[in-house]
Amino acid sequence: MLIKILSLTTTLLILGGCTSSTPSYHPQNQKVYKKGFDDGCKTANGDYTKSHHLFNDNLDYHEGWFSGRKECNH
Repeated sequence: MLIKILSLTTTLLILGGCTSSTPSYHPQNQKVYKKGFDDGCKTANGDYTKSHHLFNDNLDYHEGWFSGRKECNH
């Protein structure tokens, strides 16, 4: 019985290590996220574009802006 418990515990620990430590972000408002992404992409390409109001108050825009800047940065 003890061997089964140890085996199960070891298996669970190994499988637990296979998950990603970086959570993926799923925006609630796709339209606002896309606007943030587009603005971040424009910024990455040299045309600083940001809605400061949305950036400070809306997580979807904020995350989209950083994602766009990161993905479009050449």
